[in-house]
Amino acid sequence: MNTNKEIEYKILLDEKTFSNILSAYPDHKSYTQINYYLTSKELQEKKYALRVREKEGRYELTLKIPQGFAKMEYNLDINENTAKEILADHMPKNDITDVLEEHGIDPSLIIHNASLKTIRHDIILDYGVLSLDENFYNQKHDFEMEFELTDEKGHQQFNELKEQFHLDYTKNAPSKIKRVLATM
Repeated sequence: MNTNKEIEYKILLDEKTFSNILSAYPDHKSYTQINYYLTSKELQEKKYALRVREKEGRYELTLKIPQGFAKMEYNLDINENTAKEILADHMPKNDITDVLEEHGIDPSLIIHNASLKTIRHDIILDYGVLSLDENFYNQKHDFEMEFELTDEKGHQQFNELKEQFHLDYTKNAPSKIKRVLATM
């Protein structure tokens, strides 16, 4: 299992702005991923996010725990059989369930109840990764920009992106899991 402190800015975009930003970066990497969201009353009360992500034939179990503006992220590579087991509402014991139990969350109460498909375009910038996401969930379709900082100078680079593309930002857009759960 690996951990990292995730600091990112998130903005919902209209399709035209999304296309304009994407066309400004022709050397991007594109791929499709599916997030399978896992919930329980305890997870929702603590505002923790738990998901299985399927990307390019690989699977990862991720737990995100809020820490102010940032999130502590726990990632665990899992195989397809383990992913299927989790999505069938049986959470096998692993490093992430250990963290959940340390935080007073019973893994046996966690269920899979939503998913979201994303066509993601990643652009590596000097001080962060710019991801442009086209999302599909529960008969909804939206566009999102995420800028994950890899360096302290990323805050300035984000401000430059806002100015360059005339983006309005006051606070992060709701997370994907919040948007999905709001449509259920």
